Amino acid sequence: MIKPFQERIRKKDMQIYVFDPIRKRNILLTPEEEVRQRLLDYLILEKKYSKNLIKIEGGLHVNKLQKRTDILVFDSASMPFLLIECKAPHIPLDAKTLQQASNYNSALKAPYLAISNGKQNFCFQIDFINKTSVQLLDFPDLY
Repeated sequence: MIKPFQERIRKKDMQIYVFDPIRKRNILLTPEEEVRQRLLDYLILEKKYSKNLIKIEGGLHVNKLQKRTDILVFDSASMPFLLIECKAPHIPLDAKTLQQASNYNSALKAPYLAISNGKQNFCFQIDFINKTSVQLLDFPDLY
């Protein structure tokens, strides 16, 4: 079991760090990192996602460009399940943010896609065959 966000914060050299349970190291606590860490707490502690199925800041290629995913959750068959794009709280979640996440997911083909700025979360179930999506009220359960 991981410690909740507040219990993982440390000060060092006049800067604030948070211990990331996935990367297993202290990370500088930026506004976007706080959103990511609070989402990790929710996914692991509340939704019961296994931290072994979560990858943080993983690399991928989109249109021949190297990009990084904020949070990528895999299913038990090691296939992409949920892609989450995190933004700092002052960044609005708009069509541009959703397009960025969708572009990343075009390479990954995760059936669930979410964007969050810590104030708002939007999660979608994606049907790649019919090219449709449905907005969900919460993050999906991981079976």
